[in-house]
Amino acid sequence: MSYLLSKIQKNKFLETSGYEYVGESLKGNFMTEYPFNNREWEYSPWHFDFKFDQDNGFLICELDHRMTNNRTFGWDQDGNDLPEELVNRVYPPHI
Repeated sequence: MSYLLSKIQKNKFLETSGYEYVGESLKGNFMTEYPFNNREWEYSPWHFDFKFDQDNGFLICELDHRMTNNRTFGWDQDGNDLPEELVNRVYPPHI
């Protein structure tokens, strides 16, 4: 079965990156002026990276900033958090 991003996952994408998911890209990255969708953010941008596993319907994302540890997230089609070990395989923690 091949999945597309669910409405809930698109909302999670917005909540994390500050931008709406548009198009059909399965992976990508960009600098975000609005980490955690904080429109009042006045500091330097964060790097946002995402991967969508079409076979399982999993969205896995990373917010990373040079001044702090990376933040990783993952959700299934229903918006449930993915296990940390699965997310860490895609985005290993920065030490």
